[in-house]
Amino acid sequence: MAEMIPRDFIELLLAKVDIVDVINAQVPLRKKSSSNYFARCPFHQEKSPSFSVSQPKQFYYCFGCGARGNAIDFLMQHERLRFPEAIETLARSAGMEVPRTAAAGKQDDSLPALYDLMAAVTSYYYDQMRHSSRAIAYLKQRGITGAIARDFSLGYAPSGSHHLLEQFSDQKKLLEAGLIIKKSEGNYYDRFRDRIMFPIHDHRSRIIGFGGRILDQGEPKYLNSPETALFQKGHELYGLYQALQANRKLERVVIVEGYMDVLALFQQGITYAVATLGTATTPHHLQRLFRYTSDIIFCFDGDAAGRTAAWRALQVIFPMMQDSLQVRFLFLPEGEDPDTLIRQEGKAPFEKRLSAALPLSTFFFQTLSRQSDLTTMEGRARFAAAAVNYIKQLPSDSIFQGILFEELSKRARIEVEALKSPPPAPPPLVEKGKPSGLSKALALLIQYPHLVTHLPDRLSMVHLPGYDLFTQLVEIMKKNPNMTTGVLIEYWRNHPQAAFIHQL
Repeated sequence: MAEMIPRDFIELLLAKVDIVDVINAQVPLRKKSSSNYFARCPFHQEKSPSFSVSQPKQFYYCFGCGARGNAIDFLMQHERLRFPEAIETLARSAGMEVPRTAAAGKQDDSLPALYDLMAAVTSYYYDQMRHSSRAIAYLKQRGITGAIARDFSLGYAPSGSHHLLEQFSDQKKLLEAGLIIKKSEGNYYDRFRDRIMFPIHDHRSRIIGFGGRILDQGEPKYLNSPETALFQKGHELYGLYQALQANRKLERVVIVEGYMDVLALFQQGITYAVATLGTATTPHHLQRLFRYTSDIIFCFDGDAAGRTAAWRALQVIFPMMQDSLQVRFLFLPEGEDPDTLIRQEGKAPFEKRLSAALPLSTFFFQTLSRQSDLTTMEGRARFAAAAVNYIKQLPSDSIFQGILFEELSKRARIEVEALKSPPPAPPPLVEKGKPSGLSKALALLIQYPHLVTHLPDRLSMVHLPGYDLFTQLVEIMKKNPNMTTGVLIEYWRNHPQAAFIHQL
């Protein structure tokens, strides 16, 4: 999509808008120096401002969660816009019109049509459910009321292979939306057949995908939409839209495993439940949730598989922990899930379980201590080494890191300073010296692009390993000596080294 909007227009747009104005319209900024502004980060909960905006560089960076980028990145992250939508928004604010190639116009025009199709299919599935005695009987048997079915737009995909193809004429759009599948011989058939349908909403209430639960026995029990232009399962959470609608402020969020868990909890009045969509929790999921709450509870089965899944979630969330955040883990009795348990107990006992969930730190030390014999020096050393690897992922100035080091010191019987001190570094290799110097040079150029004018031309003739990226940057910057950091970052958005450049 980025290539379909001319690069020179994007650079002109970024040169015309001021990132300070763009961000200040959404997040009140406080001037800290002649050219730098600070605020509480809009991407995670915090008490002290760590979100920095540089006017000369046209770049923002959060020292807490690591969020960073230019004005386009901010709109994409904060407003949950796609790249073309962010460009359109910026262009409107600057009084500019986005030029498009024929291909770009055609592609962009297809997105509203896909949203319209998904809405129409949702209505079709809902109507099918209302007239299916089997679907209604299943939902009643699972304890789902008509009100919840309506609020979540539940539906039913009838058995048979060509219902959508017969109901909706645009075969291409159905394929793009992931609603039909193409056979090897060229024929098409409906992806979802004889399933209870769970529409997945984005933050704007638009339907972006579906989950389907088979009515009878069969595999797979649950089937999700594939990745499409509208749907990325590693970013979306089932029930988040409804939770935001039901709560003026999300005091806490409980992450469960299934669609039916979310529905059962909502029906009992726990309107702050969400579920991942057939995938493990990702950083994208957590970044989104931390925009709305500072208290997350993971809910897992109490068996070995549940604890393994919980540990994977801990590994994802650990580097993101801040002093203002609270993360806990609830393990249910064996054989129970949120759906069955809350229907047995009701709201109050289940919320009591949530309030008594294990803090992340407790689960962390419990899990690691089970893997080592703490009665031996070797076991304590192994335990401490494993724990330190995680604890050092936290910001060095965070109170939480300090508390974890103190607790580890007590459990391992090792002095805090010894735990904090890194092991002696091996002698540096000659080969490793060049990337370090290269990284410093790249970082200087990216943060202070005007320095390129002081470089002699002969640098472009250096042909040593690792200098390709450096020489490419120098060449581009010499052609555009007035580039800001924000424009430079945008230039490399789709480059294989984009993430590396962002870090610099």
